[in-house]
Amino acid sequence: MSSTDSTTIAVHRALHEAVNSAREARHRLEDGDATPDLDDLVELGKLLAALSEAAMAVNAEMAAKARLAREANA
Repeated sequence: MSSTDSTTIAVHRALHEAVNSAREARHRLEDGDATPDLDDLVELGKLLAALSEAAMAVNAEMAAKARLAREANA
């Protein structure tokens, strides 16, 4: 990643960690080591939706700020 913006870096790291954790969980599931119950799956779905919503909100706000900065320099 080329950005030096601390917000961009923090979001990138958080999403990267989430992807890695999900991959590890998938491997455990494929190996037969996981025993999720329905409540766990519902909670995971809610967390995924919240993560997606938060990441999209940050992305939209940063895009708006980038556009304003570009317009100010034009």
